[in-house]
Amino acid sequence: MDGNSELFFYLVDDTGNRRVPFKIQAEHGPYGYALHPKGKGNDPKAAHYTEDLKELVQGVVIHGLGVRTKAKKGPQKGQSNTLYLGERTVSGYYLSKVRKDWVDAAEVRPLNETASA
Repeated sequence: MDGNSELFFYLVDDTGNRRVPFKIQAEHGPYGYALHPKGKGNDPKAAHYTEDLKELVQGVVIHGLGVRTKAKKGPQKGQSNTLYLGERTVSGYYLSKVRKDWVDAAEVRPLNETASA
């Protein structure tokens, strides 16, 4: 994997563009996907860094953590932000169907989930 989760998980903003979580190296040492508690999206020392894909997905979808993302297209292409599922700028998320069991307990379902899935 090349340092981002685009092949299996990303957020979708209110304009339909992908906001892809990516791994970062924090100045204070840790490396991985930066998961932020509410209200601490701009504080790298408050983040939990993980390379575990399941922890990334469940942290964002089930536990309400924010994640550092990069816009792939649209007017914000290349912009990096900490985004939270359920905030006004995030309309949902995509999750590979082979990993759908990771969000069985989630209230918010993946945008690519069908009624027959």
